[in-house]
Amino acid sequence: MTMLRQIGIAAMGLSVGLGSAGAGAYELKFQGNDYGELKGRIRAMSILTAKDNGWDPSSGNAYSAMLSYKSPSWNGFNFNTAAYLNGDIFGSTDFDPKVGEERTARGMFLNDTGAQKGQLTNVNLTFGNKHLYAFGGRGQIDTPLTTNTYNLVPNSYTALRAGAKPIEGLDISLGQITQMSFGTRAMTDWGFIGEATGTAGVAQAPNQSGLGQAEFFNLGQIALGPRAENISGLTVASISYAGLPHTKLSLWNYYTQDISNSVYFDVDAKIPLSKMKLDLGAQYLRQDDVGDGTKGIQGGPSIQANFGDGNLDYNLFGLKAGLIGPKKKWTAHVMWNQSDGDTAFFNAFGGDPAYTSSIFSRNAYRQDVNAWGLRASYEIIPGLRFMAAYFDYGKSETIGAVPNVTPAAVPTSNADELDLVLTYKPKQVKGLTIRTFYVARTSEYDGFVNPVTGNKADATMSHWRLIATYSF
Repeated sequence: MTMLRQIGIAAMGLSVGLGSAGAGAYELKFQGNDYGELKGRIRAMSILTAKDNGWDPSSGNAYSAMLSYKSPSWNGFNFNTAAYLNGDIFGSTDFDPKVGEERTARGMFLNDTGAQKGQLTNVNLTFGNKHLYAFGGRGQIDTPLTTNTYNLVPNSYTALRAGAKPIEGLDISLGQITQMSFGTRAMTDWGFIGEATGTAGVAQAPNQSGLGQAEFFNLGQIALGPRAENISGLTVASISYAGLPHTKLSLWNYYTQDISNSVYFDVDAKIPLSKMKLDLGAQYLRQDDVGDGTKGIQGGPSIQANFGDGNLDYNLFGLKAGLIGPKKKWTAHVMWNQSDGDTAFFNAFGGDPAYTSSIFSRNAYRQDVNAWGLRASYEIIPGLRFMAAYFDYGKSETIGAVPNVTPAAVPTSNADELDLVLTYKPKQVKGLTIRTFYVARTSEYDGFVNPVTGNKADATMSHWRLIATYSF
């Protein structure tokens, strides 16, 4: 906390020289000298209504504050840092929910009590020019299997990465990730979205003894549990080409020592069509085990059932097609994913490239799932946009957990999700975004009956949330 206060004091001391550097950024200048760029963000999130069934998150009011700094460029080098602060709003969240009736939205907080907690998520040195770029230190890593939607505090990584652009349109990169830090949403990725399957971006409960959020751990513990041995990390290699008309092709390989090798390929094409654009895409993801794979993984019966034998054999195919209207006034898309193989996708490090991922569902990473979705958006007036989406996920062969019912449930039916989102960015208040969304979701474990206790899972949600963000 002392570190965060010092950052805030330093920023206030420089405020005399603040000058606008574009949306959400300020140049720090004094007597004609450039001292870099400062950005800030304050976000508040609140659950308005939810089902009282003990499964739908019904209580959560959280905030985050972010302050980042980027140094002036020196021969292409920049120093970058960012700090986050997160906590409960005025102690209004119920962290002692009634079993079977309420559920705390644990994925909005960095600890189990909602107490204020901060982290210096980013400390890194970057380099960039026309043909080369590099990253070294801690921060977010922008690749398909390390980029994840976050709400308040992001996942962070310790990494070294370098790339080259030898000719126009060609991009080649190589990197090594050695550590990861769980952000706020990691608890949702593990529990509510992932349902303890290990497939939604987190393979270990972040709040278990020996782990934690807003702390950096070796990737061995992040993947297999707190008692696992250290590994050298995750080696990421990529090649992409955007030299074809309106089309980009990308190939990524992720090698995790003694655990897995994942290959991801996608093609993205945005083809002009009158005043519109035809948006087409295809993707493929393949995962195999390396060494002992996931053998010896720690955790409950569901993660043991899905990955305890050490084997990994997973394929994901995907297609998308859509139209983008004139000046992005409206959009309409249809998406499809199919997974197959002998296992689900062991998704430990935050990845989420699947086309059919929605706000609270990532079922395409489970074993043998046929998924499809529809998504459309429309700008009602300048600054006000409505989005609607519906997704259907075929019943998988993956074991999951249902709180207060069973730690190991078999799928009972197809899963689905309806998302309705309204986003407002008023021109009168630069940097302000107000978003509200409603989600109706049914888990594939809904209706599962525990054969010992007779308890039946009501794994359905009817959830309304409000988010306000101010960036400066």
